Amino acid sequence: MQRYSWLFLIALVVCPLLIFTSCGQFFPGKNTITALRVQPTNATVAPAVTQQYTATATFGDNSTGDVTSKVTWSTTPTSVASINSTGLLTGIKLGTASVRATSGSVFGSTGVTIANKQVASVTIQPLTQTLSLSLGPTTVQFTATATYRDGTTGDVSANSTWNALPSSVATISSTGLATAIAVGTATVTATAGGVTSNSATITVIQ
Repeated sequence: MQRYSWLFLIALVVCPLLIFTSCGQFFPGKNTITALRVQPTNATVAPAVTQQYTATATFGDNSTGDVTSKVTWSTTPTSVASINSTGLLTGIKLGTASVRATSGSVFGSTGVTIANKQVASVTIQPLTQTLSLSLGPTTVQFTATATYRDGTTGDVSANSTWNALPSSVATISSTGLATAIAVGTATVTATAGGVTSNSATITVIQ
């Protein structure tokens, strides 16, 4: 009996220490990330096209939350696809890569395939924009979104051919930034993958 009494006393002293040290590994706090899910899973992205990724965390209390802006993003190999700190991936060349989100010792990953995809349609935004030569703004950023034959979409603003006609009223850069030149109305279009977008209108006033 005396032996068991000593064991009981030792347990009373040691167990609280274990609760505050080791037990934390088995019962993580409610704000501790225990798992990460990366989406979309196994996406296909065309070269020079971007794809937004998100990271969803599972916490110690089994709740979930968006931690896209709080994780560290990486791709392997970086020669196939790159990704920035907000989870925006850009296809670089044909091939496959791994997309990974990391928070401490916890990570989640998925695959991505960079492949040529056939463009079905292209849409640009905004549809209408008024620019003022005297009061401003004098510029507007257009974006182009491609819809592919497989039903997926992608931002093709940076690799479209942009046109603003007449160029005497407004000009537009290779990335879709339009600038007012003179009073009048101009029509903006973007072409990607051999497909021309809907038309947008810029009205320039004094």
